[in-house]
Order: sequence, then structure tokens, then C-alpha cells
Amino acid sequence: MPDIAPQRTQRLRIEGMTCLACKDKVEQALRGLAGVDAVEVDLDRGIATVAGEVQPEDLINALSSTNYQARPLTADGEL
Repeated sequence: MPDIAPQRTQRLRIEGMTCLACKDKVEQALRGLAGVDAVEVDLDRGIATVAGEVQPEDLINALSSTNYQARPLTADGEL
């Protein structure tokens, strides 16, 4: 029986989100990536939480193509 890898959760600081339309655009860009199972974006805090098997670089690249800047956060919320 093959081992099933546990789902990975990553958090990103998103710069440039100012409204609900921005939040929707960020969510759509992240959900469109292969390997992403779920996305939650907190507009007030500027943080996206992504569940799935996807590389942080792919998440950042997907957002940079939509004019939002992103950087990964550690478990304690720092870079």
C-alpha cells in the first residue's frame, strides 16, 4: 500500500490587497494551481493560508503575475 503524504499548509503575507475584489483575485490565482486543495484569505491581516501539495515558489509566482507581492510566513508569523 503506498504511503499518503500528509497535506501541507502554508501561509503567505500578501501585499497590495485593499478590497474584496482583491481578495477574490488572490483566491482565484491560488486555487488555480495544481496541488492546491483549499485557500483561505484574510483581507484584514493580509494573509493567505493554502492547503495542498504545492511549492511556495509556485504560490508566489502565481500572485506576482496578478500584481500582488507575497512572501512565506513561518509558523510564528515571521519571515
